[in-house]
Amino acid sequence: MQWLRISILFLLLQPLYALSSALDRDMVILTSKEFEGRPSGAQSPHRSAYYIMRQFEKLKLDVKFSSFEFKRGFFETGTGHNVVATKSCTFAQCEPAIIFTAHYDHLGGGEYRHYPGANDNATGVAVMMDIARRLDNLEFKRDLVFVATDAEEKGLHGAKHFVSQLGKTRVLMNINLDMLNIQKRNTLYALASRDLKPMKEQIESHFNTQPVKLNLYFSSKRMARKLNAPQIDWLRASDHYPFHRAKIPFIYFGSGVDEHHHSMDDSLDKINLEKLSQVSQSITGLVQSLAKLSASDTS
Repeated sequence: MQWLRISILFLLLQPLYALSSALDRDMVILTSKEFEGRPSGAQSPHRSAYYIMRQFEKLKLDVKFSSFEFKRGFFETGTGHNVVATKSCTFAQCEPAIIFTAHYDHLGGGEYRHYPGANDNATGVAVMMDIARRLDNLEFKRDLVFVATDAEEKGLHGAKHFVSQLGKTRVLMNINLDMLNIQKRNTLYALASRDLKPMKEQIESHFNTQPVKLNLYFSSKRMARKLNAPQIDWLRASDHYPFHRAKIPFIYFGSGVDEHHHSMDDSLDKINLEKLSQVSQSITGLVQSLAKLSASDTS
């Protein structure tokens, strides 16, 4: 039934994206009223999760739902549904994995209140799927794992669950994508764990060749000062935090403070889709260089 609903949605929205890229199409679909603000907590995965799963299946990745329970207030629980897609290493000896995260859930809504969640976080999910497409025909000596997390808005529950299930899986780093609409300043912000400081020059030199500028920080407090947002703890603000708690290196990419955050004005018309494509291109190039590292290169 979910596939039928999504297929009908494609037909209804086809005139809007007939000449657009897959990235643009994803943004149109994810922010549509038919996706209801991508709420979380139901026993079954939301139709937005099925849509994301289908995009990864088209790339012939190994895709699955990973469901979990989480607290909703003092007396209630909800069910979250991560979408986990793996581009597997096909070599005899494989290096530690790179894990991408981008939360697909948002605030939901009702008949008269629609929260599109365009920047938060349709942009991150759309870019993550676009990166997977750009890497489709390339092989790396490590797994690339793409995780569309659920229930981030309710307490990073999807990322917490995923990290809890890692066991002895070897992980090079987490790349977390959350709110990537860079707009006029053309600047992307990144917070990285301190153990990635040896890679600072490599990361910055890559972005020096890209149309997207990068401001890279290794301190949440310094990033908050530079963004004039002392009230935000950027370390704990998104899905990279559970990886940090598990002592897994991370890079969090975002666009900084958004005046439309958690409002009904966080809509598709506020997104610069051309620059979002440039963000995807820039991060993909960095991923290609990081994916070629050996374990000794980051120690």
